[in-house]
Amino acid sequence: MDIPERIQAIKDADPNWRTDPRTLEIAKLAWGAECDVNTSGVFCPRQEEIVARCGKAMAVVGLCKVREHVWIFCTRLETCISDYSYAPSVWLAEPFETEDEARRAGIRELLERTANKVGHSAAEKAELSVIRAKLREQVAQPTLF
Repeated sequence: MDIPERIQAIKDADPNWRTDPRTLEIAKLAWGAECDVNTSGVFCPRQEEIVARCGKAMAVVGLCKVREHVWIFCTRLETCISDYSYAPSVWLAEPFETEDEARRAGIRELLERTANKVGHSAAEKAELSVIRAKLREQVAQPTLF
């Protein structure tokens, strides 16, 4: 059973999984977390990297090494008129074997989240267009020399 399946089983077994500190401890064990995990289940610390920027817009991927060969990510996007972010937690994160895999997954998530920005200002649309181009460059298949 992989980590997301274990976490889902923990959630299914305890309707109070969000508030029961014992359930959090079980979730931390499922991850084998060697990093800090706060009382809300958020992995700490994480390193954040600005992966694309244009004007006031900024796309960020946060990475945390949970233990050897287990990395997770979170993302943040700020534009001239809006922003969103979240922290990676034992309850929602997806594990990746390497830092690079987690980083690329974060960039792909940013591309998905910015795909259909309807009803935003012209300035924000222009910023997002540049941000998306910069993100696409980073997940494109690298050339072999």
